[in-house]
Amino acid sequence: MDFLFIASTFLVILAFISDILIILQILHERRLFIHCDGESPKASVIIPIRGSDECLESNVKSLLDQDYPDYELIYVVDTDQQALAERLSRVGVKVVFSDFQCALCSGKIRAQLSGLKSSSGDIIVFGDSDTRYDRGWLREMVGGLKKFDATTTYPWPSPTKFTLKNLVRSGFWTLGFESQFSEANRFLWGGSMAFRREFISRPDVIKELSEEWCDDCTLTRIIKRNKGKIGFLMNAMPLNVFNENDLIKWSSRQLITIRKYSPKGAKAYLFAGTLFLIFLVTSPLIPLNFTPYVLWIIKNLIRGKKYGRLAIVPSIMTIFAIPYALFLLVYNWNRSEVIWRGKKYVVSNRR
Repeated sequence: MDFLFIASTFLVILAFISDILIILQILHERRLFIHCDGESPKASVIIPIRGSDECLESNVKSLLDQDYPDYELIYVVDTDQQALAERLSRVGVKVVFSDFQCALCSGKIRAQLSGLKSSSGDIIVFGDSDTRYDRGWLREMVGGLKKFDATTTYPWPSPTKFTLKNLVRSGFWTLGFESQFSEANRFLWGGSMAFRREFISRPDVIKELSEEWCDDCTLTRIIKRNKGKIGFLMNAMPLNVFNENDLIKWSSRQLITIRKYSPKGAKAYLFAGTLFLIFLVTSPLIPLNFTPYVLWIIKNLIRGKKYGRLAIVPSIMTIFAIPYALFLLVYNWNRSEVIWRGKKYVVSNRR
C-alpha cells in the first residue's frame, strides 16, 4: 500500500512538471507567430512530384495564386510520368523532367537538383506537391531570409476523409512541431524551405545532397554545421492534404528517417513517449495524470488556430498518436529500409 501511494504521488509530481513544461513551451512558441516582409527578389518555387496527389489541381492553384510580385513555379517530373507532365502543363505551370545524375540520392533530391538547374530566381524555395499554400506563404518565406540563413515552416494536417487511418495520421503529424520552438533542435521541413541561391548552388552543398536520401535532414545538417540559423515561421504554415491508404508504411518511413538522421531526438522521444504512455494508462485511476494531454491538445489548438475548426481533430488525436508513434518507433528501431512513392531506399546512419 505504501509503495502504491509513493508511486502514485511520484507520477502526479511528474505530470505536474510536464504541465509546467508544456505551458512554458506554449508561451515560448508565441514568438514564432511573426510576420516577415520586406524586399521581394525573384524567387523560384521548385516542386518535385511523382504520381497524383489528393486535390492536385487545388494545390497547384494555391502556388499559382501567391501574393508575390516576381516568382516562377517549376514542377519536376520523372521521365516515366509523361501523362502527369501533360496534366501539369495544362494547368499552366513550367514542367521539367528529372535528369540530375546521382547514384546515391533519392528521387526527390534528384528532382530538386534538376529543378535548381532550370531555375533563375535569386531565392530558391522547395515545396511538396501534396500541400496547399495560402496566398502569403511565399512572401513570408522570402521575407524571413532577412534574419535567417534558411526559413521553414510545418504544415497543418488536412485529411480529405474521416477514416481511422487519416485520423491517426492527423495526430501523428502534429508531433513534428515539437522540436521547432527550440532553435538548437529546429529542423527544416522539405515541403517548405527557402534559401538564397548563393547557398543552395554551392558545389559542396550539391555534392552532399547528391549522396543522400533525405533532403531536409541533409540541408538542416549543412546549415547547422556552418553555424547558420533556421527561421521557423508559424504564419507561413500551409495545409498538408492527404487521404492515407497505408498508414503503417508511411509512419514507419517518418520514424526510420528520424532514427537514422536524429538519433538523439529518437531517444528523447522514447523517454517522453514512455512517460506519456504511463500517464495515459494510469489516468483512469489518477485523473491528474491526464492533465499533460489536455495541455498538449490546447498547445496544438493554438498552433492550428489559423485554420479554425480544422485544428480540432488533429489536436484531439494527439492522445492516440503519442503511444502509436512510441510503439512504431520501437518496432522500427533497427530497420533501415523504407518505401517512398513506389521506390525502395535503404537509409544509413548520418551525423
